[in-house]
Amino acid sequence: MKAILLGSIGVITETSELQRQAYNEAFKFHGLDWYWSIANYCELLKKPGGLKRLSTFGGISIDMNTIKKIHKTRQSIFNSKIADGLQPRKGVAECINACKQNNLKIGLITTTTPQMLKSLSNSLEATIDFNYFDLITSKDDVTNEKPDPEVFNFALDRLNIDASEVIAVEDSESNQSAAMQADILCYLFAGEYAATQYNINAINTIEYISSIF
Repeated sequence: MKAILLGSIGVITETSELQRQAYNEAFKFHGLDWYWSIANYCELLKKPGGLKRLSTFGGISIDMNTIKKIHKTRQSIFNSKIADGLQPRKGVAECINACKQNNLKIGLITTTTPQMLKSLSNSLEATIDFNYFDLITSKDDVTNEKPDPEVFNFALDRLNIDASEVIAVEDSESNQSAAMQADILCYLFAGEYAATQYNINAINTIEYISSIF
């Protein structure tokens, strides 16, 4: 094994509830009567991409310009909610440090926005140094977002490694499928709002991977 690729931001830290709250506040700010409950937000999370969720929610057609404004407002509200700092999920910081100590490449392979990555980096700086990552991707690096495998193929090419030399970790079955389509062994480390058919509570995936070293 030459590298570990941590997938979506939900692998690193739990933000789903804060993002749900931020979306609802953004809807209100823009005069929409939308409300995302925990139940329907869990359903929406099955499909990655905030802009996609906004454009398809409720079957209501809203122009892309308005969608982008809502998304931008949501980001601003979310930033204020994490200003005091986020905590990484259990075992993540230790896993990253173990990679550095064992000369393994470590990637954060996401198709979120650069703005979200900057916000997370600032909020997690007390526990995770984003400079430790050998590669951090964003939606700017690909044409097709997850669950398309493009971003994982991009990462393999950029890191100059073969799929057989990598382990990936993802937070949802949809994102996991992106890695698997790139022929990468991918463990599921489901987030608190991820709907999954598997019982993942029996093992902490990150701790298990760290034990491999």
